Amino acid sequence: MIENTKQLRTYSVMLWSSLVGLIVFTVLTVLAILNIFPGPQILYVVIFAVLTFVFTAGFTLSLKAHHDQKQFVQQLRVENSYTLGMDATFYNLDAFKNRVNRLYRKRSNRDKLQYVIAFTPTAADISSSANRNKILTDLNQRLAKFLSNLFSRENKNGFLERNNIYAFNRGTFLIYCFTEDEKYPNKLVATISNECFRLVNEEKIKIWVQPFFGIKAIKGNESVTSAVEDAMLARNQSEKNYESFTYFRESFLNRDYTGGEEITRALENNEFIPYYQLKYNIKEKRFVSAEVLARWKTPDGVKGPGKFIEMAERSGLLNAIDLAIFEKAIKDTSDSLKRGRRTLPVSVNFSLYEFFSRRFIETIVGTLKKYQVPPTYLEIEITETTSQVNKFLSISVIKKLKELGIRVLMDDFGMGYSQIESLRQIPFDAIKIDKSFSDKILTDEKTKTIVKYLVELAHTNGMEAIVEGVETKEQVEVLRKLKIDTIQGFYYSRPLPFDEYNLMIKSNTFEKEGNK
Repeated sequence: MIENTKQLRTYSVMLWSSLVGLIVFTVLTVLAILNIFPGPQILYVVIFAVLTFVFTAGFTLSLKAHHDQKQFVQQLRVENSYTLGMDATFYNLDAFKNRVNRLYRKRSNRDKLQYVIAFTPTAADISSSANRNKILTDLNQRLAKFLSNLFSRENKNGFLERNNIYAFNRGTFLIYCFTEDEKYPNKLVATISNECFRLVNEEKIKIWVQPFFGIKAIKGNESVTSAVEDAMLARNQSEKNYESFTYFRESFLNRDYTGGEEITRALENNEFIPYYQLKYNIKEKRFVSAEVLARWKTPDGVKGPGKFIEMAERSGLLNAIDLAIFEKAIKDTSDSLKRGRRTLPVSVNFSLYEFFSRRFIETIVGTLKKYQVPPTYLEIEITETTSQVNKFLSISVIKKLKELGIRVLMDDFGMGYSQIESLRQIPFDAIKIDKSFSDKILTDEKTKTIVKYLVELAHTNGMEAIVEGVETKEQVEVLRKLKIDTIQGFYYSRPLPFDEYNLMIKSNTFEKEGNK
């Protein structure tokens, strides 16, 4: 039960306690006046009269507090019936701000990390479902109940009731939390996302539903109103760029310049180009494919993602860049095939939104036909998180891609909230083990054990095991013993422009030495 109904019970207890005390001391005062007690009666009269006055004041104040709280709870019930479609006592925005301000003023909380999180489950109409709005309303109701349980005293999950305040305002959930763990917001976001995905899959909902989160770290004496606005702005950035969550950055406030015009001009001038990072198969002793990575070719030189991703995020043009890079990679592949060069399949990354877009398959097939490239020369990489958003749709889309002859890889496996069961349910061709594991493979036995387990898991499910971020020969030797299939990283290949990539495929020492 939410805090304001608990407060109502507290005020009820105070009210009845004050009433009982008032009655008791009124009776005692009357008895003192009637000379019932031994000794000087006037002393008893004064003492009992004072106590009667105190309890009378307490009763009056308790009565007012109880009345005000009862009205407040009733107001919330009416408001939630309208906004959430359910009889609930979720805080509204004003109550949320008032409660946060009271907690913030506590000296014991001021040295802790404090965050405001805003999130909204958003749906894209994939199947033209007539029940889309009803599904979202039902989902909001279930998430509201989930939050109430998540932060209850009975739920031993690390999300303490006293550390969190939550509210529902105009279709958006708000959470305030203070903690000593800087990873707390990420854990909370992952937990809520998981529940949202579980609810969608449980009901076999045939529309794509994704919660978008905005997170604002409160600094200094910043007002709650400002923190909520910044969290909402970050949430909007998440939805604009189809990312699960976004931390607020001051650059979001720079509304005069977002980089949108510059990115748009670069797209029009075909300045975003693909670079290729080769993947080496240890068993076959040859390069077997290459991941496509985005670069920005400017008069000042070629820029990596770190130089343009933030601008693209602020302007909502990441999707346009992804599609431009995809088409150019297919065009490059077509060029290699026509020239009779050795041509490898290319792996292209697609975002959550692109993968679940109604036109995704149509775009893929149309581009391959346009440049006359067989589907076997394309691999598609999606993150583990994307695959979990809606398993029903994930399985459907992946099966269609595989029927076309396109391989599908799960990227960043082992990060976030991995679900081993999804390897059995979703027909991936390969998993890519994140760079964070290869970084520690030489120094941490626990990491080595985890990688060995992931490789065995992939092989058990008939999948290729690929590891990213390998930079040294020593790492390669350890991974070889762990029976990794394919390695990607600087040791074998840095990201290369198309011409250098072709030269690398044509002649390289790794394949020559491997075939001796």
